[in-house]
Amino acid sequence: MAATLVRSRAMITKTLSATAWEEIADGALIQEDGVITETGTYDDLHRKYPTLPVLGSGKEIMLPGFVNGHHHVGLTPVQLGSPDMPLELWFVTRMVARNLNVYLDTLYSAFEMIGSGITTVQHIHGWLPGKLPDVAKTSGDVIRAYEDIGMLAALRED
Repeated sequence: MAATLVRSRAMITKTLSATAWEEIADGALIQEDGVITETGTYDDLHRKYPTLPVLGSGKEIMLPGFVNGHHHVGLTPVQLGSPDMPLELWFVTRMVARNLNVYLDTLYSAFEMIGSGITTVQHIHGWLPGKLPDVAKTSGDVIRAYEDIGMLAALRED
């Protein structure tokens, strides 16, 4: 991936409260191979890197990536055929459902999260069957899926 100059009308850099934030008016950033290497105003960065392709029209608001602090699985129990019911009743229907490839299931949810602007996730994995080597492999598959898609992730086994 080549370097790109990404521009915005306002680049939000920090929240101060529910109603206040810091921003760079006419903000921009340079990304190289998916890594942000520099931030500033569009005029300053465009002057410094005049040949870089520009992404954005200058009418957008640029926000930092969002964080999902409580995530369990990709396909929801309803998508897997469990009826929508209270947790205590639903849990039994989920226990008898077929097992999924945890790597692909995690990738599915990661695609959905990235599409919503989420770049960081705390993945809380529930009960995992098997002995310690099986649990370690499953955990590794979850981590690998997030690494492969480029998300930051914290994994917690409950």
